[in-house]
Amino acid sequence: MATIAIDGTRFSASFLAEIQEIARQLDTAVLEKMVALLVQVRQRSGRLFVLGVGGSAANASHAVNDFRKLGGIETYAPTDNVSELTARVNDEGWPTVFVAWLRVSHLQARDAVLVFSVGGGSVERNVSPNIVAALDYAKSVGASILGIVGRDGGYTARVADVCVLIPTVHPDRITPHAEAFQAVVWHLLVSHPKLQQAATKWESIVAPQLRSAVFLDRDGVLNEAVVRNGKPHPPATAADMRIPAGTAEALARLKERDFLLLVVTNQPDVARGIQQRQAVEEMGSRLRAELPLDDVLTCYHDDQDGCDCRKPRPGLMTCAAQRYGIDLSHSYLIGDRWRDVDAGSNAGCKTVWIDRGYAEQAPASVPDARVGSLPEAVDWILART
Repeated sequence: MATIAIDGTRFSASFLAEIQEIARQLDTAVLEKMVALLVQVRQRSGRLFVLGVGGSAANASHAVNDFRKLGGIETYAPTDNVSELTARVNDEGWPTVFVAWLRVSHLQARDAVLVFSVGGGSVERNVSPNIVAALDYAKSVGASILGIVGRDGGYTARVADVCVLIPTVHPDRITPHAEAFQAVVWHLLVSHPKLQQAATKWESIVAPQLRSAVFLDRDGVLNEAVVRNGKPHPPATAADMRIPAGTAEALARLKERDFLLLVVTNQPDVARGIQQRQAVEEMGSRLRAELPLDDVLTCYHDDQDGCDCRKPRPGLMTCAAQRYGIDLSHSYLIGDRWRDVDAGSNAGCKTVWIDRGYAEQAPASVPDARVGSLPEAVDWILART
């Protein structure tokens, strides 16, 4: 029994790790392109037809509800009409069930076809030939084609205007991951601010009053960084910290607007064995004593630790959001390094980069503002609020 429990635990951990890897590999540019195309379909009063077989047919039925109710797009799934589907299979054959349904529905160029499929269809392999025939018909009338598919995408990936390919991260679990991520992707689409028109029920009922926060990096933002060879380093002790004049006053202006002020700082020298955790905590205590801060959140890990809290990952901010009830979309991050800006962007915050001209890479994300000091960053935030 003990062996079974251990194996089960390992499988569960592996399965969840695969989900994380798939999510990480999804191409956000393709997702944004799909959102844009669906918005165009709605604007031209087009209809959306969702095609799926097996588990994907069940997903299609659920998606129809979401695209209609949340996205305001007239949407249908042929597999929802069981009587017509089975009659056509019995009388005309499986390969033509979808194309015949689309013909009766008078598919037009203003419409779109969305395919949910693990393999994407293949006539050569006799896999979902009904999807292939439907896509050929959609092409012939000029309708838009979208796909959320696994494996190599099959015929759908070859002919679609936009196709989200669910990455294969384990050869034994292609189908469960592909079908699960069909749901993830379509929920992303109908939740996208450019597409969503109606709130989901629970979010409309439970509307807690979330607060806005300003997340602040420590070294180079609240206190002076020690710059060596063009690169910033932290001070060694609390006594070595130099807090620039005007810092407390700038933060006080944010507090007047009821912003939570939270420090989010990477301190990997602890993991590297060249700094004591107690010394870092003493620096945090000094900052809280001299500045109007609500909390100091610290990541003590190095890159190889793979933690979620080390910037540019957003873990420090997402944990703070849960703890303090923060609306990240109405919050800001002020930082002086690429890791700060990218972490804020990854958390969904607006970002302000205090560009000190360090000899290091620029942020991968585009900051919402680029300034020369903390007071300038505060000016920019207050002008927006």
